[in-house]
Amino acid sequence: MADTSLSHARPSACRTRLERIQATAQKHWLGRGATPEQQASSDEIRRQYYVTAQEYHRSAHALYESLHVQMKRAAAHKAPFALPNRNVQLFLAYSILWEAFNHVYTAAAYTHFAAEGPDRAEVEDERTKIDRVLNPPILTDADLSKITVLKNGETVNHALSRMVNRSSRELKEIYGKTDDHTLTDMDAFLQGVVAVTEVQDAAGEWQRQAQHESWTVQARNARGEPINGDDPWSPEKYRSVLRWHCYQIRTNLNFVGKSEGSIDDAILIIRAFCLVDPIVGMLLQPVRQAAIFAL
Repeated sequence: MADTSLSHARPSACRTRLERIQATAQKHWLGRGATPEQQASSDEIRRQYYVTAQEYHRSAHALYESLHVQMKRAAAHKAPFALPNRNVQLFLAYSILWEAFNHVYTAAAYTHFAAEGPDRAEVEDERTKIDRVLNPPILTDADLSKITVLKNGETVNHALSRMVNRSSRELKEIYGKTDDHTLTDMDAFLQGVVAVTEVQDAAGEWQRQAQHESWTVQARNARGEPINGDDPWSPEKYRSVLRWHCYQIRTNLNFVGKSEGSIDDAILIIRAFCLVDPIVGMLLQPVRQAAIFAL
């Protein structure tokens, strides 16, 4: 009789994860150990990252500036274009600006890992990559302190505080008035995913009946603590708003299928644009090319 024990054997478990390998990054991003031709290609790729970020930055500026109301050509209190169209164009300008920022922080992540990373490491999330270019040695507290009044005329702390204290328009439309919430994580909302906090009793048992569900993403500092919008300006407050709010706007806010524009949306995007713009400008300065683009 044939042995059938193997046919009933339990299959071994298998799972796959993504990792970064420093030697590969050094070769393909920095061109180390490559042929002269490959080295030239790597140098050109990094240069193109820098040039493309500059072009996106300039294009975002051009589109944003073209949206300013020319009072001599417009009736009082009336914009020369429909509000929904203006909001879409504002969001397009912000998306282009964020693409410039994306090129900067992505290049910085490649450069940092290739030059200073371990032999192998997990893939970084977006907020980790964003945070790298907002902190020393690339951007110091003194650098951020130089940004005082934004393009839209707001002081930096006023803009940051308004961003932190802003309630979610999406939640208001669905549930009515909400307090102490910021932008909705629409991926989580549409998929029905919630952050569930459970309470553990004295015996160490988790009490599911005491769970608390949260549908929103709140701006948090580097220690994971919610930011108080009423606090004075600080470099960490600026970093946190860019890391959380400005990223959420770029990721989750969209105008597809909306029949009417919103003044609230327009103000939100203008404020976000004006907070991100000087940061991108600083990061593209020649003094930071080596740290970010290895140029």
